[in-house]
Amino acid sequence: MRHDLTMTRRRRIGWLVAVATVAAAATAHPASAVNLATAPLSLKTIAVPEPPDLGSYVKDRAAAVRLGKAFFWDMQAGSDGIVACASCHFQAGVDNRSRNTLAPGPNKTFEKGGPNAQLRLGQFPFHVLADPNDRFSSVLADSDDIVGSQGLVKTNFGGIVLGDPVEPGSVVADPVFSVNGVNTRQVMTRNSSSMINASLMFRLPWDGKFNHVFNGATGFGPRDPNGKILVDDGAGLQEVHVAIDNAAVASLSVAVPGNTVAMAWKGRTLKPLARKLLNLRPLQRQTVHLGDSVLGPWVHPSGKGLSTTYAQIIAAAFWPRYWNSAQTTADGYSLMEANFPLFWGLAIQVYANTLISNDSPYDRFMEGNPTALTAAQLDGLDTFLNRGRCIDCHAGPEFTSASVTYLITNAHPGVEGLLERMTMAQGGTAVYDAGFYNIGVRPTAEDLGVGGKNPLGEPISLTRLAQQGVDIGFQLSPPVGPTERVAVDGAFKVPSLRNVELTGPYFHNGGMATLEQVVDFYTRGGDFHEANIQNLHPAIDTIGGMDATRKANLVAFLKALTDDRVRYQKAPFDHPQLILANGVEVPAVGASGGLALQPFAAKLPR
Repeated sequence: MRHDLTMTRRRRIGWLVAVATVAAAATAHPASAVNLATAPLSLKTIAVPEPPDLGSYVKDRAAAVRLGKAFFWDMQAGSDGIVACASCHFQAGVDNRSRNTLAPGPNKTFEKGGPNAQLRLGQFPFHVLADPNDRFSSVLADSDDIVGSQGLVKTNFGGIVLGDPVEPGSVVADPVFSVNGVNTRQVMTRNSSSMINASLMFRLPWDGKFNHVFNGATGFGPRDPNGKILVDDGAGLQEVHVAIDNAAVASLSVAVPGNTVAMAWKGRTLKPLARKLLNLRPLQRQTVHLGDSVLGPWVHPSGKGLSTTYAQIIAAAFWPRYWNSAQTTADGYSLMEANFPLFWGLAIQVYANTLISNDSPYDRFMEGNPTALTAAQLDGLDTFLNRGRCIDCHAGPEFTSASVTYLITNAHPGVEGLLERMTMAQGGTAVYDAGFYNIGVRPTAEDLGVGGKNPLGEPISLTRLAQQGVDIGFQLSPPVGPTERVAVDGAFKVPSLRNVELTGPYFHNGGMATLEQVVDFYTRGGDFHEANIQNLHPAIDTIGGMDATRKANLVAFLKALTDDRVRYQKAPFDHPQLILANGVEVPAVGASGGLALQPFAAKLPR
């Protein structure tokens, strides 16, 4: 396995600067003799991957960013007029609410509370050992519950009323999310991934089901034969297939507004959503800061929403062939309404491309500032690179091996790329989807992750697709044999560690509240190491010599990956007001920022 960027690339982008930094750091902190031979460079060295043909669709990038930010934060996009995309991604790109965020796991029984329950710090971690350093010690408690994001009350879609952000619907009795016969908000069955730096990833979200290539209509790229858009070049509406590369965020984004837990009454599609939003003023229920770095110049005189329409922004952002036609579809929608998934997905994609947190203390250190990291953080960096081998998976400036840079830009066909072979802990080799690993968080059978199937009924795993002879755009050499061992079940995308201080709870199940608990997990070699051994990543094993000081220093280093622009919500991470479903307000913040964000654990009641 590759640890990081190749030496050739390092020399090309400034390896000598990094070497000089090491010497300066050693002088400033004599106790920390850190070898940075495998240390990721600053994220500023990475170009944000963008669709190479973006200009074929977007005629005004600034207008597209404006549209994407409005779409992402607008509460009117939810069937209830409350839930926005941002409702699951408002805190450093994630959701750190702790009330009504519990879902039952595979055993279908709540164990940490129940619907509408308030989580408490003492309930974490969800897998408790007598000795946190020893996975063979007695299990004192275990729960398969999941901490996710709250969405909607279970309801059937009843159409739209023009001018009303709340869609009519009929509430359906919910046997899971209800208290004394009264429905509560449903909860997603995985922890929310961060939207910050998401556009650097090859696939999204935790299981990678949403395609790197956007088809303009659905989340499944060229695998979906029904994923088509309409164009009018003067001869009426024509159906066409498109393949927009470097657009995993777009693929993810078009799937969410139809999700019946997250945002939509059951039965709502994006066409009715388009008609609703095109007849509403953008963000009209939310305060927008006059100093907003993107939306400020368009704030309505009332201070609520924008003084423009979605139709006007779409017309400004996209070429007319995608929205301007006298012809309507067979079901009575305009071209602008029919192509709404294209506008929604690409606009949020280009907005996400601005949300890159590349100015952390670690970035400044790697750019030549020897005092940007403390002695404790340097010691933690040494553990990260060497003793802990964290760099094996959290590689590159993005601090994840699931990035476009790691998998595509610096991949070597036949050796490294979308698929890799690795020597397994049991011996022998297996093929796996690079950037997706089983690390023993929960038993494999509870959630297959990338080893599962997408809504089309196809394997999510590229390894399994290649094994079936499907062209995935990358050929491992030798090819994956029809009976060759694969290690994809229970594997999940390696998340970026950037801003990890602020993105708790942790792992795909949200079962850990603090970075200290996460470090304990890796120190003992996972929680379900032996149970998951068939698919377990071989680097997951006991880490020796991890005393209290080393653990604390590793946590200190991880906190050095926080960009203070994220912490203080400064541009480009500023945003409109958001009213969360539990009545909590996230105030509007302008480009100069606001109050510091707090870690998940700091906000939990004891």
